[in-house]
Amino acid sequence: MTLRRLPALLAFFALIGASTAHAYLDVPVREAGARTLLTRFGYGADQASLRDTLGLSPRQYLRRAIRETPGYPPAIQAHIAALPASTPLPELWARYGPGGTEKFVPAPQQNASNDGKAMRNPREIAGREILDSTMETRLLQSVNSDNPGHEILLNFWLNHFSINGLKTVTKYVAADYARSLQMAMREDSFLALLRASFLHPAMQIYLDNDRSTAPNSAQGKRASQNGKSRGLNENLARELLELHTLGVDGGYSQADVQALARIITGAGVIINGMRPDPASVSGSVRIGYFFFDPRRHDDEHKRLLGTDYPAGKGFAEIEKALAQLAAHPATARHISRKLALRFYGDEPPAEVLRVMSEAFLRSGGRISETLFAMVNSRSFADTLKGPDKFKEPMDYVLSAVRAVCNGQPIANGKILMRTLREFNHLPFMRTTPDGYGALEKDWLSSPEMARRIRLAQTLAAAHLPLAADVPPKSGEGRCRPEVASIRQLVGPLSASTTQALQGLKPADEMAALLASPEFMHR
Repeated sequence: MTLRRLPALLAFFALIGASTAHAYLDVPVREAGARTLLTRFGYGADQASLRDTLGLSPRQYLRRAIRETPGYPPAIQAHIAALPASTPLPELWARYGPGGTEKFVPAPQQNASNDGKAMRNPREIAGREILDSTMETRLLQSVNSDNPGHEILLNFWLNHFSINGLKTVTKYVAADYARSLQMAMREDSFLALLRASFLHPAMQIYLDNDRSTAPNSAQGKRASQNGKSRGLNENLARELLELHTLGVDGGYSQADVQALARIITGAGVIINGMRPDPASVSGSVRIGYFFFDPRRHDDEHKRLLGTDYPAGKGFAEIEKALAQLAAHPATARHISRKLALRFYGDEPPAEVLRVMSEAFLRSGGRISETLFAMVNSRSFADTLKGPDKFKEPMDYVLSAVRAVCNGQPIANGKILMRTLREFNHLPFMRTTPDGYGALEKDWLSSPEMARRIRLAQTLAAAHLPLAADVPPKSGEGRCRPEVASIRQLVGPLSASTTQALQGLKPADEMAALLASPEFMHR
């Protein structure tokens, strides 16, 4: 070999190395890769999902997760359809929406039950039943889906655009909120997700924007003349900037918060029995049960993030603002970082965040392209070797249940709810709009580990009737874990874990596997 040929050969081998490093995205996976995909972008493997994922490339898996409709076992689907949360939104809104037939009447303090607690009124009782069944539905779908990647991504967006189900009307519409984000997710566009969240009554009511009224609007002036106070509410505007789009370090100012609050005045919800009829109000816009009322809107000039909003544009201002925020470079960085913290690791490298942000902007906010850039980064495959990403409580509970039931439909949503309530990680129950944390420090503690170990022991002993929503006395509703299957689903073990398992009885070994560091991480 001549020295003159050496640089060319080095360049050639460097190119081969780069191609190999970037090949993971389009390489069909074998068993280990399938298990990894289902753990990192799903709620863990069972034998059926492991078999279905074999031969897919990560690109195919993620594209299916975003775009394809999930399926559920017929018995689970029938059970979900019978829950109160499946009641059509028009029926729920007519009864429980603002101005609905079921009025909120506080229970008298002297009206107490036998245990001394104040009795709840029928509307509140129905609301809690609907909210509980909404949480149950989401958990049953997440744990039984034939498209696990879809469920974990949907739960990611529900957490990103977080609502609290306990607030007034949100408990009645949370299920529809989930369905709306699910439909938007299939469009593979961040703007579609942002619009679906903003234009849903759940978000408008949760962050009080349905009551935000510009003082200079027709309704604001009328209220002032009648001696009443109406004004701006900045809650939704602030969270749109801080949480949903640019991020707390996104470069916006208090003036931008105020400008956005003015832009989105008039956005709210349909009120049952509204007079005049909403459709007759000039300039009004109705989308489902979202309603833009120009009589509450600030129709004067605004300036948001350096962009002018001329006076007199009405609802078009809101559409313009959402599009502006969705396309902002700070939004690309914020969304890329949140996706990376959830699916890459607690400390994603700057280079990974850079390529993700560039993909987000280049593709017009496509979630698939942003995730592809992350998975195709040089260091992503290294994060799968550990694994070292600590599972959030829902990840842990659902993956453990899937491992012990191993493809048997999991119908007892109430047990899942009770368990995740103990772990403080129920859907729609985060009390602040920032959503649940995704970092190890958010969840790792001695009490947390004790809860996980107790659950692992209980599952390994087959004490929970997970397979039946109404457990039969014969015990047929119990999943029967098999140690060989759990070994396969957990995957390769460290030398220390292997040594710790030596000589254990099958039930003890299964408990130890479910409580192992390898299973605690993804």
